[in-house]
Amino acid sequence: MTRATCKVSGSLRMRGMSMVELMVALTIGTFLMWGAITVYSRSRNTYQVSEQVSRLQENARYAVSVIEPDLRLANMWGLMNDPTIATGTALPTQAASLLSGTTTNCGTNFALNLVEIIRGDNNSYTLGPARVAACNAYNSNPQVGADTITVRRVTQAATAATNNTLQLYATRSGSFSQVFKSGVAPGALGPNAEIHDVIVDTYYIDKDSVGRVGIPALRRISLISGPAFSDQEVISGVEDLQVQFGIDLGRDADNNGVVDDVDNNGIPDSFTGIASQYVNPDSALLTAVPLRVLVVSVRFWLLIRSETAEQGFTDTNTYQYGDRTIGNGTTATLSAAGKAYVPGDNFRRLLVARTVQLRNTIGISP
Repeated sequence: MTRATCKVSGSLRMRGMSMVELMVALTIGTFLMWGAITVYSRSRNTYQVSEQVSRLQENARYAVSVIEPDLRLANMWGLMNDPTIATGTALPTQAASLLSGTTTNCGTNFALNLVEIIRGDNNSYTLGPARVAACNAYNSNPQVGADTITVRRVTQAATAATNNTLQLYATRSGSFSQVFKSGVAPGALGPNAEIHDVIVDTYYIDKDSVGRVGIPALRRISLISGPAFSDQEVISGVEDLQVQFGIDLGRDADNNGVVDDVDNNGIPDSFTGIASQYVNPDSALLTAVPLRVLVVSVRFWLLIRSETAEQGFTDTNTYQYGDRTIGNGTTATLSAAGKAYVPGDNFRRLLVARTVQLRNTIGISP
């Protein structure tokens, strides 16, 4: 741009930019501004996507960190390793135990069925038989088609006798071991006997988070003092839970065609501690009487969903995991159990899987 001066009628006048120069300047400025806005917009979108993915990963890590150690300690009974010899335990088929308190809300003897160290409900929220409304899912709105998993064990550290709390008096020999809630130990304590609190945790998926309808959440029903159950949210954004059990079919040491306790040739049948196959929680192999398999591991899947929809994004992925397989068809809703999931909505998702070895069942006999 140049400037020139001239004297017209006795005064000085400044000559500005020509129309062509102004148009060129505006065009260049427009392109520069458009470029800056584009870079900002793309950077912002990239940041938002990275933030969403990071949050999904963090939620997944936390959910796994809660479930995994609980599963790993299943069948942990303090100084003993066989809950079937402890008095005070009760089966769902038996009359409600006087020790149950309000824990019967979640099913007859649900808290005292210590023989069933790992329990699962396939594609449903069932828990124990005769469950009543007081043990319904949060907002009575469980995710249809999702699994539940229940873990039974005791605390790792010994504790003092506490009234109205289900506890296990465990001895090294297993004899005289007893479940009680009186706050008074059934026997002497010392190196050969300890008291541990009984732990019963059930994990399930609800369609709603606390105060946020429509945001799914992983929740946990836990045994507390009373004895009673408490329902609390573990973390929001977990859309589905699928579970399968790794079972050891055992070694037919006496070659009589079945894995059992019958010793026909001096070699008792036993388990290897290695999963021969993975089955759904409702598999007939897990409900046979007498039980001929041993659950040695648990495989679970968590589908994590972002809490807010993302404009311009559509989730067209096909999610296959657990018993959700494309062989059964596809579905756009998780309520259709057994089918592969194709959401088709604007939420981002992350599918995580974990296999957990049940360290306290390895190598035991049937």
